[in-house]
Amino acid sequence: MNRLFLGLLAIVPEFGLSQIPVDQKPSASHQYYFDKGEKLFELQDYDNALINYNEALNLNPLFAEAYFSRAMIYEKQNIEELALRDYTIFVELNPTHYEGLFNRALILFNQKKWVMAKADFQRLLILPTGETNAIYFRQDQFNQGVNQVYTLHDNDRAHLYNYLGLTELELEEYENALSHFDSAISGSPYNPEYLVNAGLCYETLGQSEKAKIAYESALQINPDHSIALLNLGKLTRMEGNDDNADQILEEVIAKNPALSFPYAERGYQKIEQGKFAEAISDYSEAIRLDPTISEYWLNRGLAKEKVQNWNGAYNDYSEAIKLDSEMGKVWLHRANLLYTQGQYEEAIKDYDIALILHNSYGTALYNRGLAKHSLGNSIDACKDLKSAQLNGFEVPQKVLNKICGIQ
Repeated sequence: MNRLFLGLLAIVPEFGLSQIPVDQKPSASHQYYFDKGEKLFELQDYDNALINYNEALNLNPLFAEAYFSRAMIYEKQNIEELALRDYTIFVELNPTHYEGLFNRALILFNQKKWVMAKADFQRLLILPTGETNAIYFRQDQFNQGVNQVYTLHDNDRAHLYNYLGLTELELEEYENALSHFDSAISGSPYNPEYLVNAGLCYETLGQSEKAKIAYESALQINPDHSIALLNLGKLTRMEGNDDNADQILEEVIAKNPALSFPYAERGYQKIEQGKFAEAISDYSEAIRLDPTISEYWLNRGLAKEKVQNWNGAYNDYSEAIKLDSEMGKVWLHRANLLYTQGQYEEAIKDYDIALILHNSYGTALYNRGLAKHSLGNSIDACKDLKSAQLNGFEVPQKVLNKICGIQ
């Protein structure tokens, strides 16, 4: 049934691309158009290559190589969904083709489709690599920039174990993740990325000493590794050694001035220290370097609230919501800001959304109750306070008595 479905999917016409006019078709051979597409591909004339691959598939919907080549073009054009579709059809037609399956696995990984990505990486472990000239530029999930170049015919399985570990880390399968990171390290002991990923897993499992050893081992290989330095600094701070932690963080920023997350980490530390102006400065730099991280906007908004920059805080919370509308805490913070400004109706709207995202959000229930009471709706306010209590929020008895009319 799946194969039949995919076969039908394969012949759906490609919308938005020009087709070869009927009176201008020099051949009825799918191989002719595929070969022409390959030549255009080499010339990086991707739009015209697509037209010819489409024609080849119109003539022969089961011509697998055209799906593979078309998928690669979609990848180059950052049209991941169409690339994923074509790789899936290709893999159905060629189940043991290593490169096709690997390319699909990478797209699934990038799209955070962890379960499906894991299944593909597991299949790859038992397949021969085959012959390929493809060159891959591996990017660490937690870093910026390319950190290693590799090819698939190296018979190096370490990268597969690493990807499996990362997917399992996201799936909260920590013991499995750690086992696969260990396999990656055994296969490639001089790759600091694998050691760092193992360190992250150890941290998640609460094994701080093992995490430190992993980060220190990564730094022996690459003394400038920013993530290893940053995470080692966090662990050092947790041990109460703030001076060393600050020194490590300053070293990370000095060595990697184009990375956003060290500034964000320093900004977070400044918030904890009550140095809100300095925190705003650091988060502003982090946002300048990478404006796509919702947490940066949220935390800068928190710091702006502390210095009573109400409009600035509201704008930052709103930007965080644009970037990640499912982050319940930002809706809560914006609602709290609106409440303190006396905008109770608008605050209630934001509390409502926070509670849609997390229906047991005790803080949101309590604060929404207060906002409703301020609007004179004591009956619904009392219901929210009692719901907050049921969800573990400690409602002051004096507040409960006043709003619910308890004597």
